[in-house]
Amino acid sequence: MKKLVQTFRKELKATMGRSEALSPAEQEAVMREYDAALHGERPPRLVLIGECGVGKSTTVNALFNAGQPVGHTRATTDHAYAIPVELIGSRGLLEVVDMPGIGDDEVNYHRYLDLYHRVLPTADAIVWVHAAEDRSVQLVQQALRDVFGQAEPELAGRLVLALNKADEIDPHDWNPSANLPSARQLEALRARAADFTEKISRTLPLWQGEAITYSARQHYNLTALFKEMMHAVPQQRRWVLEKRMDLADFTAKVDRKLLRAASARMLAEVRPLAAVEAAAAVVQSAPVVQCTPAVERTPAVEKPPVVEGAPVAPPAHVAGPRHAAAGSGTGTRLSEVFAALPPATLRELCQDRERFLEFTRRVEQESGR
Repeated sequence: MKKLVQTFRKELKATMGRSEALSPAEQEAVMREYDAALHGERPPRLVLIGECGVGKSTTVNALFNAGQPVGHTRATTDHAYAIPVELIGSRGLLEVVDMPGIGDDEVNYHRYLDLYHRVLPTADAIVWVHAAEDRSVQLVQQALRDVFGQAEPELAGRLVLALNKADEIDPHDWNPSANLPSARQLEALRARAADFTEKISRTLPLWQGEAITYSARQHYNLTALFKEMMHAVPQQRRWVLEKRMDLADFTAKVDRKLLRAASARMLAEVRPLAAVEAAAAVVQSAPVVQCTPAVERTPAVEKPPVVEGAPVAPPAHVAGPRHAAAGSGTGTRLSEVFAALPPATLRELCQDRERFLEFTRRVEQESGR
C-alpha cells in the first residue's frame, strides 16, 4: 500500500508535468497540498478488546515495535480514551483504545454495550484478543451479537479475532529451539482456529474473517495476524496502518546454532527433498542418531511445505542456474552443518520431518536476504 501511494504521487506529478493547464508554480503548489494532506492523515486507531492477561499490550508491541509499555488506561464503564503510542523510528503515532472486558460483571454489561456502540465506529480495526487455549466462547458470542447485531455490515468487517498464546496450548510441548509449535500443538491450533471461526461466523454472519492463532511473546505467526488486520481496515486507510508495521523478529527466538548454520548458507542451494536425502547419508553414518522418520522418501514436490509463523520464501529450485549444480559436494557441506549442531538438536530435527523441512526452508530464506 505504501508503494501504491508513492507510485500514485509520481504519476500525479508526471501527469501535471505533461499538462499545460497549470504553470510550474501551480504544479508545485498542488504537490505541496498533496503532501500536506498525506502527512496530515490521522494515525490509525486500534480498539483492543479482551480480558486482562490475554496479551493485548504485548500484541501491540510485537506488531509495531512500540518498544515500551503501551501504558494505555483501560476504559471505564462510561468513557474510553485513545492513547497515542509513539513508535520507534520515524513511523509516527498509533492510537490505542483498551476496552473493558465486556463479560467481567453483569452489573456493568449494558453500560459497556453503550460504550462499545459509541467507540467502535471510530476504529480503523477492532482486535478482539482471546487466549488460544480458552475454549469459553459463549460470552464472546453473546457480546458480539449484542455489539454488532444491529450495527452496519461495514463495522463487522473491521473485526479481527486474534487467538494469542499459541505456545501455551495443550499438549504444552512448544519447540524452543526452532521457536515453532510441535506437530501436536500445530494440529491443535488449526483445529482451535477452525472451531472458533465456525462458532463466531454462526453467531455473526456479517463477519467474513478468520480467527488467527499467534503468540505475541514468541513472535509467532505475526505476519498472518497483521495481514488479517490489513483486510479489516477500510481500504482507503490501509496505507496508514502499513506504514507503521514493524513486526518483531521471529528468528530472535530461534536457537543461535540453527541461525549460524543458516547464515553460513551451506544448505541454500539444496532443494528440501534433496537436503533430506543427503542428510540421510550423513546421519545414518553416525550411530548415535536414528533419523528414519525424517528421511523417509516422498515424491518430489514443486515447493516446500509452508509452516505457520515463518515468512514464505520461494523454492530454491527456481532461483537460478547455480542451484542445478548443487548436488556436487552436498554431503560434505551437510556433514559440516550437522556436525555443528548439538546431538539433542540434531535428534529433534531428524525425528520430525516437518521440523527438518522448516530448518532447510529457513536456510533458503536467510540466503535470499
